[in-house]
Amino acid sequence: MKIHSIIALIAAPSSVLGFAPAFTSRSATKSVSSLNLFGGGGKKDGEEKKAGGMGEMMDNFKKAQEIGAKTQKIQAELAEETLEGLAADGRVVVRITGQQKPQGVDIDPDYLGSVSADELSASLTTAFQDAHEKSLTVMNKKMMSLYADMGLPVAAEPPKE
Repeated sequence: MKIHSIIALIAAPSSVLGFAPAFTSRSATKSVSSLNLFGGGGKKDGEEKKAGGMGEMMDNFKKAQEIGAKTQKIQAELAEETLEGLAADGRVVVRITGQQKPQGVDIDPDYLGSVSADELSASLTTAFQDAHEKSLTVMNKKMMSLYADMGLPVAAEPPKE
């Protein structure tokens, strides 16, 4: 009885056995993933053949590495750059780096002796805001230049906070 069941299964066509693999030639069918992965997707009329998924991925990886290296260079330049924010007709000066790290504050001694604490606080706030805005402008210009060099879309003007 068991032998008859085995013979029936062997003799049955593969369509009857939904779980059985179809016997086809490996060279006759290529998987879509292998075609796309290695650039074998072919080209349509009028289209230029592009690199496949793997080649495109490597190009994108190289581009990302290049962007990373250039971004690090820009960050180092910004760390070395000092910008000044002014208030009270230049009598209050705030210095920060291109990365917005405070470096120092200078207050004219005559101004310091002639203003109230509230006026001094307002002048310091104005000077910090001025320095911060200048720092953002420098950083945005450098980043927009990087984007343009890499062929990435660049906004017409950096966004204002």
